[in-house]
Amino acid sequence: MALPYGWGGLNGECMRGEERLDETRRERDGEGPSTEALLRALRRHGVAVDAARLRQALGHAEALALAASWVQRGAAPGVSASVLVGGVLEVWRRYVPRCWQPPEGEAGAGLPRSFHECFVSAPLELRLVLAREVAADPRFDAEDALELGRKLRSLLREAGRTTELEAVLATWEAHAPHAYRAEPAVLGWRVECALGRPGADVQGALLGLAAWRGHTVPLLKLAEWCLYRGQVDAALAGLTAAWPGVRDSPRLFGWDVEDFAQRAVYTVLDAALLRGLPAGEGWCREQLEPLGPLASGWLKRACSYRTGTWTWNGDPESWARLSAEQLHLEQQGLVLAFEQELRTRHGWPLGRTQLLHPWLLLLLPEVPRGVRAPREPARKPAALLLPAEWVLREWARPGSDSRYRHPHAEAAVTAALLPWGHFLHRLGLISLQAHASWRVRVTRALARLPEQFSLADDPALGHEVRTALRGG
Repeated sequence: MALPYGWGGLNGECMRGEERLDETRRERDGEGPSTEALLRALRRHGVAVDAARLRQALGHAEALALAASWVQRGAAPGVSASVLVGGVLEVWRRYVPRCWQPPEGEAGAGLPRSFHECFVSAPLELRLVLAREVAADPRFDAEDALELGRKLRSLLREAGRTTELEAVLATWEAHAPHAYRAEPAVLGWRVECALGRPGADVQGALLGLAAWRGHTVPLLKLAEWCLYRGQVDAALAGLTAAWPGVRDSPRLFGWDVEDFAQRAVYTVLDAALLRGLPAGEGWCREQLEPLGPLASGWLKRACSYRTGTWTWNGDPESWARLSAEQLHLEQQGLVLAFEQELRTRHGWPLGRTQLLHPWLLLLLPEVPRGVRAPREPARKPAALLLPAEWVLREWARPGSDSRYRHPHAEAAVTAALLPWGHFLHRLGLISLQAHASWRVRVTRALARLPEQFSLADDPALGHEVRTALRGG
């Protein structure tokens, strides 16, 4: 792998570090400086190379570990760690055969433990250099990528520099694709980086992860992140590309496949709304066909609710005569109509509103079914449409697995709870007093929830949830 090179700059006292880093790499056998000149330049910048030890380095990773140890001891305020490490590697290449290869059978077998130990002890800037350069070692494999990536990602998150991971991942993709594409977590980090950088190719990154057929958790989590930020087309591309593998996977439970299909169906509907296309016709029908048949009339009803063409005009007094299934349809219809409220009155982007399904519905009180069911609660709107406080407390308790799997979906539900009460009050379904009581219950039950979202991969999520619970 070609490395940054600027050793004429190291020999020149006046040349600035930035100019040295940008200087074009010279041909090794041509006009470049001699080995002794490189060693003198490195010493002048505080890097004392032990030539005997460097000659004994068995491979690229071992030479990198030595370079890192010498660079850490040196003091070179005007020169980047990348330039200094590159200089040591250049000296090493002159000591070993031009095309070094590991012994037979060791390619892709993993880096030596000594490199990982060196990596852990290095400061952040040097770790970034080591992570990029080690991709040139043929032994670098998927386990190495996962281990190095996790440690680097953690440090960058603590430093508020998460997008810098993208350059490392791009280097791995270019120079060690066998390691980069072999681990879905690494591909997922690439999507996270793209989501954190305006103008990045989020769709391309998500399609790379979708190639891992049958692995729903990382893909669904990141597709929901896209939807939360309004990137509907990127989410649709990833979900539809992954669907055949999800549908046919022998490792998934039926409900996992169903949840994935439901998210894909809602995303198709959102993409149709973005394009101004009627649901059920042409493009929309073509997109929905692989996802299987939908319940009769559901598509038309869902679109009319979500586009604002439907207005609730039911009579709560008639709820006493409805079956449990019919009451569930009433709840579902109100949640579908609520999406339009969030878009028009609260500025939510298309895509984020669909994350209420199915999570908000699961929080709503369930009407007991069957002749042996316990005594039904009062069939009043407040009793059927507002989650109980104990339900909210249980949902918000620390350690919930769903917040790891679906942080953006649960953040959307949290942010929607106060507007949900306002929506029901505006429709006349709950009184002013019930609405005020609901606000108190929500803020009391979910007071500590923003702290949990602050640990999500999306740094903005915790602040957004906190603002929503304050009524902002």
